[in-house]
Amino acid sequence: MSKLIHAGATTVAIFSSVGFAAAQDASNHPDLTPTQQRTLSQGLANSPSQSAPAAQPQVGDKMPDSMTAQSLPSNVTDQVPEAKNLLFVKLPDRVLLIDPDNKVVTELVMDSGASSDTTTGSNSGSSNTGSSDRPSR
Repeated sequence: MSKLIHAGATTVAIFSSVGFAAAQDASNHPDLTPTQQRTLSQGLANSPSQSAPAAQPQVGDKMPDSMTAQSLPSNVTDQVPEAKNLLFVKLPDRVLLIDPDNKVVTELVMDSGASSDTTTGSNSGSSNTGSSDRPSR
């Protein structure tokens, strides 16, 4: 009977630790605001992009082995301290934030530069946003 109780207690302890680890993983998801996401995307604008894998990773997925995660630069973590302990992978259209301990994607940040380039193609001449840093023709 005591062996059965000991086995039951061991089983409960194992499942409790798994639940605790899952709760810790969930707390490592930063839930960045749209402003923080834009700041992060702009801060990584000059970082080189990696080619996107065939299957786009989603939040909760393990980072593909074909990708290389890097530490976020201090200019980004100074402005977005919630992401300080995360790694990143920059793809052509998005940034993946990665948990360094288990290599799981914790957040997807759409690249604000990629989306604005495709949506601000107006030729009306009434808007100069985004063109002030471009040389004249």
